[in-house]
Formats: sequence, C-alpha cells, structure tokens
Amino acid sequence: MELDIIQYDIDPEIKRRLQMVLQNLLNKTSANVIILTDDAGRIVDIKGKKKDDVETEFLATLISGIFGAAVEMGKILRIEDLEVLQYESKSMDVVIKYIRPRFLLGIIVGKGVALGTVRLFLKEAGGELEEVLEKAKMVPSKQIKIDIKDLEEKLNRILGGAYEA
Repeated sequence: MELDIIQYDIDPEIKRRLQMVLQNLLNKTSANVIILTDDAGRIVDIKGKKKDDVETEFLATLISGIFGAAVEMGKILRIEDLEVLQYESKSMDVVIKYIRPRFLLGIIVGKGVALGTVRLFLKEAGGELEEVLEKAKMVPSKQIKIDIKDLEEKLNRILGGAYEA
C-alpha cells in the first residue's frame, strides 16, 4: 500500500501575490510560522521559521486534521459556519482560518503577541487570499510514493515514539 503526496504548481503571478499576502501577514503579526495548505494538508506556501521538510509536512497535515475534526464536531453541535479555530498553550498560540474555496491558513505566534491583532490581520489576509485563490488553477506537479511502513517510521521519529517492525 502506498500514499501519494501531491505538491502543487501555481501560476507565477498567483504565487507572487500569495507570497506577498503571507509575507505581509508575517510582518504585521510577528508570527513564528504561517502556513497555507489545501484542505487535505498539502502545502501551498510557508513563511517564517521553517522546520525540516518532514516536520513542515506533518504540521500542514495536523492543521488540516485539526480543522477537519472541529468542522465535524461543529456539525454534531449544529454549528455549520466554522471559519476560525484557535487554541492557546503556555508558550504559543495557534489560529487556523478557513480560506475559500478549499484552503486553510495556519498561524503560530508567541505568547507575547496580541491575539486580537492577529485575528484582525488574519481576517484581512484571508479576504485577499480568497480573491487570489479564486482565480488560481492548481495542477499536481509531482507525486511522491511513500510506503506505509516508511511513513509510520517517520511519524514515530517525529512524535518521539519507538518504531517496531
């Protein structure tokens, strides 16, 4: 069994506009990381303090999974319009915003950053991104085949677990 990981090739002008919006958001919020993914967790772009590729892909997948789980919980609670998900820890805060038509914008900020300001700038950037992404045509640029056992081993390394064959 294999898992396909697909990355996207975006028109250069659309990509430039996306990067400008994300860089502007990074500058305004002093975020540690800003990541734009599709709803399946595939990375469109990332700004800020980047981790290695495996951690970055795992972060994108978690953003997608967490938001997806919150949407499903919202359906059970009859909350159909979830657009922003936020959670706080002792050292950092994470805000995830739904971007139409099928994207997520995750932002991770240090504890000293005002979340009200982050949400204000996130709303502004979200509108700009929706406008840009509405016109974008994305096509898979490459497929990477990874064996499930290799994927389990990498996830266990990231999560600190011991892999057993």
